[in-house]
Amino acid sequence: MSGTSRFMAALDGVSGLGAGFLAAKGGFKARLQAVLGSAAGQRNAMAVLRFAKPRLQLKQNLIKCYEGEGSLLVTHAADFHAVIERQAEFHVVYGPRMRMLTGGRDFFLGMQDGPDYRRDTDAMRAIVKPDDLVPVLAMARAEAADALAGKEVDLPPALSARIPALMVQQYFGVEMETDQLIADATVMFHFLFSDLDADPKISAAAMAAKDRVNAAIDASAASARPGTLLARAVEAGRAGSTAFDADGIRANIIGILIGAIPTLSKASCLAVEELLRRPKVLADARAVAQAGDEAKVADHLWEALRFNPVNPILYRRAAKATNIGDTEVAENTMVLAANLSAMFDEAVVETPTRFIAGRPWGVYALWGEGLHLCWGDRINKAILPAMLTPLLAKPGLRQLSAPDSEGTPFPRHYRLAWS
Repeated sequence: MSGTSRFMAALDGVSGLGAGFLAAKGGFKARLQAVLGSAAGQRNAMAVLRFAKPRLQLKQNLIKCYEGEGSLLVTHAADFHAVIERQAEFHVVYGPRMRMLTGGRDFFLGMQDGPDYRRDTDAMRAIVKPDDLVPVLAMARAEAADALAGKEVDLPPALSARIPALMVQQYFGVEMETDQLIADATVMFHFLFSDLDADPKISAAAMAAKDRVNAAIDASAASARPGTLLARAVEAGRAGSTAFDADGIRANIIGILIGAIPTLSKASCLAVEELLRRPKVLADARAVAQAGDEAKVADHLWEALRFNPVNPILYRRAAKATNIGDTEVAENTMVLAANLSAMFDEAVVETPTRFIAGRPWGVYALWGEGLHLCWGDRINKAILPAMLTPLLAKPGLRQLSAPDSEGTPFPRHYRLAWS
């Protein structure tokens, strides 16, 4: 049945692409960019590829910021999971740029499995305590209530980026002016993961940002407040942990800092935008939010992010010549594993085009998985519904303007209002 369901989805995808192209403005290129730049257009294009060309090989490396020879886009869920799980064959590539931000030390997100990876990941887990999120979530709820006291809000600066930044200050322990922290974390994340064309302006901005943030980490470490991750890292370093010598503290703290702020903020904006497209779903989300049921609010958020994830594709580089199914993959090929497509694959996801809150968690591929599952996975699952439940409880929630990224992949402004 998977072949038939994929064929029917491909027909719907072709129809959706055509409708999107006709509705877009400008010439052919502008229309095409508008269609493929939207989450709906990407879903439609991937539905076509899942049926017609599930392993699309291209001669050019589409991820120009990292070395590679050619690209392979895989859209079946089975192929996506194979690439992510076969970590000895398909390597993460972020190390070179990560070391530019830390001054030489790698962060475990850019490492392959091995002694250094295990040392750092074990050390980071050891400084996290079971009840750490209690004050973080209390802060998130209080800040959200304050931000939403009026009749409208600009979501990123007032809530979705601000609250993660406060978490970095209060829980991680990095003392830095809030707006500068948000801006610096965002440009460094852009440099690491989204600067696909290797733009010199983005590189220059990231280098300036890393100088400010590393200086803030060093200064904060010198007088770390008890109970913060930074204080625990300093204490572990003094006890002899090589993961938390001066360079290790800088690398590990800046790594989790970069991942925390822009991703949580963008995920908030994308989820809210997706819910606003569906009045009945929004009404359901409002009902559970008004009841204060953060778990059911979370179900709506994860399903919204399935339709529009922060990253629609994860990329890896083939460490050696190998195969994905019957497709040969040459060494150094950049393999683009489409998590957006995997979450809509008709072969493994029941009625994928329907919005169904409360799907099994295994359907979702939102923050990576396996060896390089996002370190903040547990934080994300808790803080997103804590931040957004008060907003989704508002009656008559509507957007005043679409998310404005100001030329970056990350919303800087998203103005919302309510009755």
